[in-house]
Amino acid sequence: MNKLTVTKISAIGFVVLLVILHFINTSVNPIWQPISEYALGNAGWLMQIVFFLLGISFLTLGLYLIKYLPKIGSKIGGVLLVIASLGNFLAGIFNTDPVDTLPEYMTMSGQIHNAAAGLLGFMILATVFITYQFRKQEKLKPFRKNMFVFTIILWGLEFALIAAMGIYLNETNGMITPETPIGWLGRIVIVFCAIWVWSCAHYLQKSNFKN
Repeated sequence: MNKLTVTKISAIGFVVLLVILHFINTSVNPIWQPISEYALGNAGWLMQIVFFLLGISFLTLGLYLIKYLPKIGSKIGGVLLVIASLGNFLAGIFNTDPVDTLPEYMTMSGQIHNAAAGLLGFMILATVFITYQFRKQEKLKPFRKNMFVFTIILWGLEFALIAAMGIYLNETNGMITPETPIGWLGRIVIVFCAIWVWSCAHYLQKSNFKN
């Protein structure tokens, strides 16, 4: 099985299992609680698999870009995806603390998880380098408009999430509470990351790059 196929299967698996978790563990309120909270419930192991699947999708696409696409921008994008994948693997290994845990009472596991979550930003940044290759490389040009649209949407969602967090968390001293309704937006961003990765792998396959 080639890397791009693994990327696509992992991205689909991530989305499907994440949706299933919303029905299995209804104690987590998706309006304001992050997806990491699912790791603390009875089906916590399933949330760990969800993180691993997203990490695998980032990793395999990143390794493919590094190995097969010739331009330096492709390789930079690939390296950034690999770094982002490490964040997902760490998030799957180290569970978060309950969302209402004060900073001074956070466990080492919770601190590592939060730091790992920040590595998703490398994936967002990678999309710029990778999307640019769809404009520059002849085999990818037929798909450049689609990838450009996906990338613009992803960045728009990310900026919307950052803005919402800035507004709501400022009112709660940085704590996520029922008064910070950013849960669904966070879910949309992470799911769209998986959609972006799947789409990129799909277009790379259609372009007949070696895989």
